[in-house]
Amino acid sequence: MDSKSKVFSYRGGMYLLLLLLIISLIGGFIVYRFSLLSHYKDATTSLDEVIFYGIIGVAVATMAISLTLAIRLNRNLKSLKRAAKAMEDGASIDSMPEFANDELGDISRHIIDLYGRLREASDDVKREHDRALHEQQEKLRIKRQLTNNINHELKTPVAAIQGYLETMTNSKDITSEERDAFIAKCYAHCQRLTQLLSDVSTITRLEDGSSCIARESVNLRSIIDEIASEVALLPDDKRMRMNVELPEKMNIYGNSTLLMSIFKNLTDNAIAYSGGRDIYVKLKCEDDKFYTLTFADNGIGVDPEHINHIFERFYRIDAGRSRKLGGTGLGLSIVKNAILFHGGDISVCNRKMGLEFTITLPKAKN
Repeated sequence: MDSKSKVFSYRGGMYLLLLLLIISLIGGFIVYRFSLLSHYKDATTSLDEVIFYGIIGVAVATMAISLTLAIRLNRNLKSLKRAAKAMEDGASIDSMPEFANDELGDISRHIIDLYGRLREASDDVKREHDRALHEQQEKLRIKRQLTNNINHELKTPVAAIQGYLETMTNSKDITSEERDAFIAKCYAHCQRLTQLLSDVSTITRLEDGSSCIARESVNLRSIIDEIASEVALLPDDKRMRMNVELPEKMNIYGNSTLLMSIFKNLTDNAIAYSGGRDIYVKLKCEDDKFYTLTFADNGIGVDPEHINHIFERFYRIDAGRSRKLGGTGLGLSIVKNAILFHGGDISVCNRKMGLEFTITLPKAKN
């Protein structure tokens, strides 16, 4: 509060006391002076009495002002003591006592204001520490979960390979056709293990070494055209028509390998699970910084209870069918993490027929 609006000032009170003391001294000197002359002039007696009573009045006024100052100072000191105790206990500013509108009150309010700012800064540091600790614990939890899931996923193909090899080793009368079938199955399981390890490596690289992944201007249209040409060479039962409606030059600031992984995983996922015959890749909109495109199929879609979980690691809508088709359960998780790495975003929803992903990716700087 502005010092000009104070209703009481210790400094002004001290000046007033000093003035009253000076008046008392001058009055005392005058009384003394006139008392020396009293035996010369009897007429001065009445004046002496007036001055004497005046000095008594000044002394009483001085004591009253001193008492008022002392009471006021004591009250403010008690309030300041209560405030100090409240601050020691960590109380909020709202619970602090009120102070008088004077210099000590101003100092006390300033101290409380500093306490409030320090408390706010301390709370911010604590919140940041708690957030960092939570993120660290969450990363450890995810890593433990990933390790457990990997162990679980490795057991099935490893056990199958071991079983086929033991059968071929221990069976003396196995036919060449059976042996070839067992070898083919072992090879298929080895391919699944290779894909799983590759997917895990991609996830780990995105989480732990994203700052080391190089970025450059990449033409997204050429990547999707390359995927479309590969799909066109697949057998009829795995082939889908890719309908691409993108600009010839669609430069993205990112990593070509990860961008290829994003759309390769989406395409493989559509071929394996959608049950549709067409894939549609279209530019939805763009602004100065981002492209927004859609990746959709005309398949069966996903039940509502599953759609919010499809980006989770190792989440499978139909676990048996997914493993049978060689899926690792990490494809869509890689898609989301790779898009987040690029500073983009992805969402998914069911449409009238099939599933639609909406993807935002940053434009390359000119």
